[in-house]
Amino acid sequence: MKRNWLLFVAFVFAVSFAVSFPLIAQDQKEEKGEKAKGGDEKKAEGGEKAKAEKAKGDVGLLDTDKNYMILVTKEGKLITLDFDQKSKVTMLEEKDVKMGDVGLGSAADVEYVTKGEKKVVTKMEFRPAKGE
Repeated sequence: MKRNWLLFVAFVFAVSFAVSFPLIAQDQKEEKGEKAKGGDEKKAEGGEKAKAEKAKGDVGLLDTDKNYMILVTKEGKLITLDFDQKSKVTMLEEKDVKMGDVGLGSAADVEYVTKGEKKVVTKMEFRPAKGE
């Protein structure tokens, strides 16, 4: 009876190891990936240049007091973006304008970098909404 019990316990350990080993290996790969991504974010926060991402859509909300905007993509995705005095904004008539000159419903092409949890506009080109 003891021998059956020992065989059962050994079998349970073997099955547990066989099931958990691939999960442990996968988890370690994910941790390495997160460390690599985390390093990129730290570079962005540390003042080094982060890779700019691009987005296209319409300006759905623009708050110049709190320095943020919401871009609505063609797919209906909402992207919240922060901006500051360094954000370069150009009306497609090729003249620099201020963020306050952007009207709701304007079609915008935006470049931004991710700093921590915020997405900050580095460059934006827009076409005014019809009627402006």
